[in-house]
Amino acid sequence: MTNYQDPETVLTVNNVPVKLLHTDSVTQEGKVCTVLNDSDTIPVVTVTAPRSVVDSLGAENIVATADVEDIAADNTVPIVLTTNKYSDSITSIVGSTKRVALSIEDLEQASFTIEAALIGNVAEGYEIGSISLEQNQVRVKGPASEVKRVNRAGVTVDVSGVESSISTNAEIHLYDEDGVDLDIDKNLELNIDKVMVNVEVLPKKEVPIKIAVSGTPAEGYRLTGETTVEPGRVTVTGRRAALEKVTEISIPSAELNVTGRTKSLTKTFNIANYLPDGVQLAEGELDTVKVTVEIVATEEE
Repeated sequence: MTNYQDPETVLTVNNVPVKLLHTDSVTQEGKVCTVLNDSDTIPVVTVTAPRSVVDSLGAENIVATADVEDIAADNTVPIVLTTNKYSDSITSIVGSTKRVALSIEDLEQASFTIEAALIGNVAEGYEIGSISLEQNQVRVKGPASEVKRVNRAGVTVDVSGVESSISTNAEIHLYDEDGVDLDIDKNLELNIDKVMVNVEVLPKKEVPIKIAVSGTPAEGYRLTGETTVEPGRVTVTGRRAALEKVTEISIPSAELNVTGRTKSLTKTFNIANYLPDGVQLAEGELDTVKVTVEIVATEEE
């Protein structure tokens, strides 16, 4: 019989989450259950009750559970719907979906080396030095099929416009073999989700290469005074204190000894061997320098 003073009405609630119960019945067997197709969310729940009850209910009062111990042969679990208040006064509560679909798999764990990638460019006159991670391994645990999808782990650091070394706590991402960023929160568990990354940013500058010649050519020959150095300048980098002391790179005269020579001397040097401690060639610089010392016969004058 209809109560005209408190007629029945309907409350509609969208996207109601379903809580899984007794999942330990699966994990105790070394397996893990994964929800398929977002079936642990009910698109629409309809509650029919007297208006006074409906007016007192909200989305937070809808309780949906699925007991994994009741799993069927097709790996689905029935959803039980109720409310956390006035449940005895509700005429009906119905969900648009009735079961949660699960995948039951072996629980697997694997370790991956964390790779650091940089995006952006440091400020002009600077370059990247060393990159280090305070921890370079991450353990990934989850359903075997999901863990097998992981190809690598990585972090990304933005160095756009940076003029000094930086340290940042970067979030770890997992990628498949095609470089697709995997959804970690959904099915995978990491032992750490962030790692501290230290990026060294060093100043750089261009300096000339200077040479000196020792010895005397053979009798009847002389130095023309003409020498060529290719390239004549080189860009170097290092910590600021070390770099400030460098005004040129010198190849000592002992390396260019022309004693007794009757023709020009050409030598190639690895310029890295003549850099002071704490200084190195900038990225992209060639490490070889070609030096030519001209010698001619005196009768050619």
